[in-house]
Amino acid sequence: MITVQADPARGDAFYNDFYRTGGWRHSFLREYWWHRRHVVKRFRLRRGSRLLEVGCGAGFHTDLFRRMGFDSIGVDRAAAGIAWARRHYPKCEFFHADIMSELPLMPGSFDLVLARGCSPYHYDLSGEQARATTARLLRFLKPGGVFVMIVVTDLSGRRDPQRVWQNTLDDYRAHFSSFGLECSVDWHKGLAICGQYNLPAKASG
Repeated sequence: MITVQADPARGDAFYNDFYRTGGWRHSFLREYWWHRRHVVKRFRLRRGSRLLEVGCGAGFHTDLFRRMGFDSIGVDRAAAGIAWARRHYPKCEFFHADIMSELPLMPGSFDLVLARGCSPYHYDLSGEQARATTARLLRFLKPGGVFVMIVVTDLSGRRDPQRVWQNTLDDYRAHFSSFGLECSVDWHKGLAICGQYNLPAKASG
């Protein structure tokens, strides 16, 4: 099997340049209502919950969730993204760090860990990089917390070695179910929406 992984050094160069001027341009209202429906309501999240966004980029969605009533913290390895986030969203806390390194955050202290478009989930979901990423992120959840991953895919299953993979829902189900935890996998207009609950499936009711 060919294993394709994200290249951190290449990603750093691209995203540090990209985030110097703020990165993606989002409509606040569109993003608000989309995340309210597909994240907050879907996973029955409560205002006041503690949220960690990994790969937060320039901080837009970290602040979006703060404005929705969450205690939000963002982490990204792109220094330019974190610098922009700290300037433009000062009511949130941001850390410049690789999520696979030691973070100044307590394991088991978040109700929600959110990963939107994180590079490891664009490639081989059965490979070491994706599995290590999920295992690492699950450590930050409280009992009963949820890890939510959102990533672009057309579900075609294309695996071009020179580009990101277009994983299927079965690929995502196989990845998340392999951790022995209850999971939810869905798709909406080009985005896979996956939830991993920090409770053994046999104890979830």
